[in-house]
Amino acid sequence: MRKFLFGVSIFLMLPFIGCEDNKADDTEGALQIIEVTTDNVSDGPYYFNLVTGKKDASTWHIVYQNLDVPFGNSVYQMPSIALSTSSMLNIDSNNEFESITTYPDASTFAPEAGRMQYGGPNTALSYDMAIHKVGVSDDSYIIYDTVTHKVFKVHFDEYSGGIVIFRYAELID
Repeated sequence: MRKFLFGVSIFLMLPFIGCEDNKADDTEGALQIIEVTTDNVSDGPYYFNLVTGKKDASTWHIVYQNLDVPFGNSVYQMPSIALSTSSMLNIDSNNEFESITTYPDASTFAPEAGRMQYGGPNTALSYDMAIHKVGVSDDSYIIYDTVTHKVFKVHFDEYSGGIVIFRYAELID
């Protein structure tokens, strides 16, 4: 009888012995996406370091600040996003942020040179004069840090009352 109970016990445990936890496999290729909420641009420029994931005015990659923009005889302050001079930029207008998992060829990166700043051809934040509202671009910005040689994808999700919410992740080849 003992042998019978032992055999039944082993038989009942087989499904549990044969299974293994594959959670590590599920997250192995996943990128860690980090969401950032800036300070209000009215309180001054907001500098952010993509490598450390922290607000940092001394070693930064992204700056969110107001720019003085002339309109007729007036000058208005418009919220704007720009990159440090140690960062290079590639703009991805074709792919969803989530689907970008590898970075493009190094030859496709160039200095930001005002492309993503207010009024630039790939501006991250724009102002719609008809409805008087700041909007965010659908573009994903691929940023290459020339100091650490790391590459990040960044997407600006929301602008509300002077605060910007954006997501980013390091791309690893």
